[in-house]
Amino acid sequence: LEPNQLLRDAHRIAHLPGSIIHGRYDMICPLEQAFALHQVWPNADFQVIPGCGHAASEPPIQQALVNATEMLLERLE
Repeated sequence: LEPNQLLRDAHRIAHLPGSIIHGRYDMICPLEQAFALHQVWPNADFQVIPGCGHAASEPPIQQALVNATEMLLERLE
């Protein structure tokens, strides 16, 4: 990806539902970047998971991912 390409081109997916799940203490992807993505992707739910970092293996992140998948399935049915 080019620098800022995701934010620049987010208008292409702005109409699609989605979820942005971000660990509060993620040191790899700053919270500000996830928030900026949410600003240009208004149909995406935005969740900050307290006490978690970047790993999808953290139980609260896993639960949020499962919940987001189930909610997306309900929206698409």
